[in-house]
Amino acid sequence: MKTQLTLILLAHNEEKTILNDIVNVHRIILKKIKNVEFIICQDGSADKTHKIISSVKKKYNIKYIHSTKRLGVHKALLLTLKKSRGEFIFFIDSGNKFNYQEFWKLYKYKKKYEIVSGFRVNRKDQFYRILLTYFFNVFLKIFTISKFKDIDSGFKIFNKKAVKKAISLRKYNSHFYMSEICLKIIYMGYKFKEIEINYFQRPSKSRATSFAIIPIMIFSFLTNFVKLKKQLNKIK
Repeated sequence: MKTQLTLILLAHNEEKTILNDIVNVHRIILKKIKNVEFIICQDGSADKTHKIISSVKKKYNIKYIHSTKRLGVHKALLLTLKKSRGEFIFFIDSGNKFNYQEFWKLYKYKKKYEIVSGFRVNRKDQFYRILLTYFFNVFLKIFTISKFKDIDSGFKIFNKKAVKKAISLRKYNSHFYMSEICLKIIYMGYKFKEIEINYFQRPSKSRATSFAIIPIMIFSFLTNFVKLKKQLNKIK
């Protein structure tokens, strides 16, 4: 029987929140949709994330991908997308940051748009993260055809056929893989819709650690954006 929906959750050092994510996904979404698969990719966690997922994977019918080494979001997402069988893909950023009931706000548009994306409002997060998101989206609006308000949101439903076409064009790695997929999909002429969703601040690492990685992320983005823009122009 054809799989209707694949739900993808990436996890790295999420021992405090991963069980809540799993329970809520199962209770709110999986129990209400037929022919659905649930994939979790555990990406080189140093805490008890792997142990927790392993202990409940049978109970919640989880297709579990366990990596002992850190892959990074881009490689972990690519791996799970390749293993997915659903006609539609629901990607969730782990960390108990979303209200899963809001999935249904997106799901009803899945056949009308190739991307249905959550636009984070009432965002309870550090100010500098909100500011970075704003300038990132403004930058893309200036230098690409993007009309996204929140392209990097980790709460999205994709059409699998559109995603397969987008990842087939990929030739390099970056920290902004989700944005890259979205840009390639819209450059291929597919449609997207953004729906307002709530976002909750996760229990996080120190602010010093978070600030330290910003220059690295900016450099990586600018370096890869030049290559990406060349690819996007070829699609057009």
